[in-house]
Amino acid sequence: MGSSISRQIGKHRGLGSILKGARSKAEITLEQAEIATKIPTRYLDALETGDFNRLPAEAYNLGYVRCYAEYLRLNPDKIISIYKAERATNWHQNDQVVNFTPKKAGDWHFLITPKLLGIISLVLLFGGIGLYIASELNKFTAVPQLEITSVPSEFTSDKDQITLNGTASNGAMLTINTEPVFVTAEGNFSQSIQLNPGVNEIVLRAKNRAEKVAQKTIKVLYNPNLAKTDSTATKE
Repeated sequence: MGSSISRQIGKHRGLGSILKGARSKAEITLEQAEIATKIPTRYLDALETGDFNRLPAEAYNLGYVRCYAEYLRLNPDKIISIYKAERATNWHQNDQVVNFTPKKAGDWHFLITPKLLGIISLVLLFGGIGLYIASELNKFTAVPQLEITSVPSEFTSDKDQITLNGTASNGAMLTINTEPVFVTAEGNFSQSIQLNPGVNEIVLRAKNRAEKVAQKTIKVLYNPNLAKTDSTATKE
């Protein structure tokens, strides 16, 4: 099944057609796919119909696409490339053109004087300072950013180790299951996690200097027999 489906990817077919075709060929229902991948059926259906507006935050979508492609025994890198191309086209089509009509010089009904320019300069200066202070205060008191980009929030794995990649706010202290994790100056992090058989709950917490906390939970069902099951089903 895997080789014939991989050849189909090379043809000019949409992402939804490829995913749905692979699932139908394997005689798998959306409900069965949800159980195996831990991806809700509404997101699987959105990918198969190309209705990307029904998908969650983009940070999760790449993980969903990769997980679903691997489950259907498709080439995940090619599937992700197709998804990115279609998503970019979708965004471009939704762009709205904003037209600005400049005013003619004759439309102004007041005289610009040096005094007026001085007042405007002061307003802009103090307004800029006020905005800067408000922005820094908001950063200090706001909940820090925390995103996981490599895996979805819930999924099944046949490997005993996964890698968590993501981003956190600059200066935030990050822990994974209470263990501190290094965050680069750009706010990126990468950490390998050892899994135990069964359901693994991985808790990520980012805390800033104002003691504000952002938390994400990843649930992974480690099933070492999943790969064997898929292999046996393919041979049959």
